[in-house]
Amino acid sequence: MTTTKFELKYLDNVGFAADFGGRGFSLPTSMAIRSDGTIFVASRGKASTKGSNGIQLVTKDHDFLGQIGSYDSELGGMIWPTSLVLDAEDNLYVSDEYLQRITKFDREGNPITYWGEKGDGPGQFNQPSGMLVRGEELLIVDSRNNRIQIYGLNGEYIGQWGSKGDGEGEFDLPWGICDDNEGNLYIADWRNDRIQKFDYNGNYIKSIGQTGSGKGQFNRPSDMAVDKDGNIYVADWGNQRVQVVDSNGEYLDSHRGAAHLNPWAVEYLSSQADERAARESFVPVYDPDTNDQHEISARMEPYLWDPVNVELGEDGKVYVVETGRHRFQEFEVK
Repeated sequence: MTTTKFELKYLDNVGFAADFGGRGFSLPTSMAIRSDGTIFVASRGKASTKGSNGIQLVTKDHDFLGQIGSYDSELGGMIWPTSLVLDAEDNLYVSDEYLQRITKFDREGNPITYWGEKGDGPGQFNQPSGMLVRGEELLIVDSRNNRIQIYGLNGEYIGQWGSKGDGEGEFDLPWGICDDNEGNLYIADWRNDRIQKFDYNGNYIKSIGQTGSGKGQFNRPSDMAVDKDGNIYVADWGNQRVQVVDSNGEYLDSHRGAAHLNPWAVEYLSSQADERAARESFVPVYDPDTNDQHEISARMEPYLWDPVNVELGEDGKVYVVETGRHRFQEFEVK
């Protein structure tokens, strides 16, 4: 059991609702951080505003650098981008759960290739979600097929493992995937409310967490990341928080979020007097006895609202993407 003090401290947030593209995000689902500090954020967008779909490039210092992709089914297009990952050469991979495929872009954002179609056979997908680059392999969570598929970096099918269920090594709508310094794999087993740990070859090791809202419990965990000490940072989606447990599943800390108005929002409100006045007079109202954490997060702007993705930066910072407020929050470990 961990005895040293562990604390997540809020630092900053980046984001703004951008339903028609441009600076900001629209229902972001994932992020990837390049070694030069460029942050790629996948905007799933809304069906009513097709211009919002794509990958936004930003920095944690609130610089907007541009966009990759748009609403399209041709090469380079995307409709429901779900997850992002970078390889050692900074090629970007995008999973799309509507088009049932993976698209690969080069470092400059030019599309190279795509592969996949709907189905349950080898090389087919039913809502691909989380991805992990491991050397020359790309591991893909095939969510509704309840399996992990393995490909080469240009789409060559290698193999698969996993099946539907609630037993050891089985999945029910898995979502995120990551690894640790020893090459072990972690899968966010969404509907089973747990994190499963496997060895390098996909052999089951153990399960972490159980259904609930208490310490060390999860409600629809969507993603996780593991630091150098083996601590696991979990996007506890249904509990509207990021939760940290150690390698044994012992609770370390959790955070609901503490976002303030970032520079993009301040700039916007400076030119919108009516909206600024309405915000200043707004008092959040919710039943204080409710157990609906989603309802509370929807009314409390600083809180995480639908945290879906966790990434660890090379600087040791923790980044949490929240779909509901079109932003990501940044934390440090104290």
